[in-house]
Amino acid sequence: MFIGREEELKEIRDSLKSTKFESIMIYGRRRVGKTEIINEAIKDYNGAVIHYECKRTSSLLNLEYLGESFCHTLNIGNLKFNSFDDFFDYAFKLSIDKEYVLVIDEFSFLLDDDFSIESSLAVAIDKYKNKSKLKLIISGSYVTIMKKMIEYGSHSYGRFNHIMLICPFDYYTSSLFYENYSPEDKIKMYSIFGGLPYFNSLINSSISANENIINLIIKKDSIIEHELNEMILSETQKISYLNDLIAILGRGTSKYSDIVAKLNQYKDARPDYLLNKLIEMNIIKKVVPINEKHNNKKVFYTFEDNLMHFYYKYVFNSPFSLNRANPKFFFDNFIKEDLETQYIPKKFENIALEFLLRMNLMGKISPIIYELGTYTFNDSKNKINRQFDVVTLDKSGYIQYECKYTNALVGIKEIREEETQVQQLNIKFYKLGFISKNGFDTNLDLSKYNCFVLKDFYNF
Repeated sequence: MFIGREEELKEIRDSLKSTKFESIMIYGRRRVGKTEIINEAIKDYNGAVIHYECKRTSSLLNLEYLGESFCHTLNIGNLKFNSFDDFFDYAFKLSIDKEYVLVIDEFSFLLDDDFSIESSLAVAIDKYKNKSKLKLIISGSYVTIMKKMIEYGSHSYGRFNHIMLICPFDYYTSSLFYENYSPEDKIKMYSIFGGLPYFNSLINSSISANENIINLIIKKDSIIEHELNEMILSETQKISYLNDLIAILGRGTSKYSDIVAKLNQYKDARPDYLLNKLIEMNIIKKVVPINEKHNNKKVFYTFEDNLMHFYYKYVFNSPFSLNRANPKFFFDNFIKEDLETQYIPKKFENIALEFLLRMNLMGKISPIIYELGTYTFNDSKNKINRQFDVVTLDKSGYIQYECKYTNALVGIKEIREEETQVQQLNIKFYKLGFISKNGFDTNLDLSKYNCFVLKDFYNF
């Protein structure tokens, strides 16, 4: 079952209907679903489709394999290409009279070995674009390399009709992979497995959420553990200390100064470079409070990728790893309590931001939200520091949302406490909101607050 990506599919399918040359670049991190989008888009295409997935090998060997696939699919004999210049020139020239689709998957593997191939492709596009009928689709998982292709000054700049950055799904679209679960279990699954389609497709909704966690992540040498190691290994082979940084973040370090201090044990580590690399890989994100955009001291880093966060927090180099021989014992004794009381409630705040954004984009929140994120308050005189994790900004000002991920109903006590705190601190929130896992005391008058419950998150 194919889920989501409606806009991307439409854009590709519309391009395939064109009678002219079309060039499409699709990029994004590993396992985000690039190949699946391409396959879904071309499955109803009536013409010939050459679909070659590049290997992590030399560009010359890839050229040989690509040439063989090309000739076999188009039934044009056994041609030998001496260079990518020759291949692209022949492929484009052939497309003057013959319309077909050429998909080169993981194109970034080619460029990682020989970046001059980018120039070869650009030359062919310039030479034939006004007379070619080719539908060219390239994809790549090395985000840095793919971005380099579309930067001003590159050979490929301006040569792609369509450029698509494929991002992980949000909490709601991810839940469609396990739609039979309760809202609470959906929150748990997203908090742990995140938004990468491949990992979500592995979830077996006929068994419990905890059983999926144990089977897919906790079991030693599980398929997800292998994939995560492969994902990092592909980068750490080229970049020293990247894995060490993820481990530091996984143990809860978030402030830049603290990160640098822990990396200082490695003399040649480059904290800024490493942090930016993890941001490019969509593993972490840099968080800037919406009311302190120019205050670098308030910046902190947190995981963008929930699965990486879970793995590096609870599993990677765990001091209790010997107990993974019995994965259920390991989960029940070293993960479960902290997961339920600390990890998921914190992730719920991030999911609440995704929910508010989705509501805003659908026109279900008024007025329109300009920004959303964290908000910091500092009173140096009284030595008071406070961070509010779910805050929106609209034309009237800031709304602060308090998230209560507990089994208890939110009552007048919790609401009054939040009101009192805001009043005492003299923070300019023009309205308060409350998001409750299990709901509110039925005797409360909630008309002056923005209030949501967990089931609202999936009621679209």
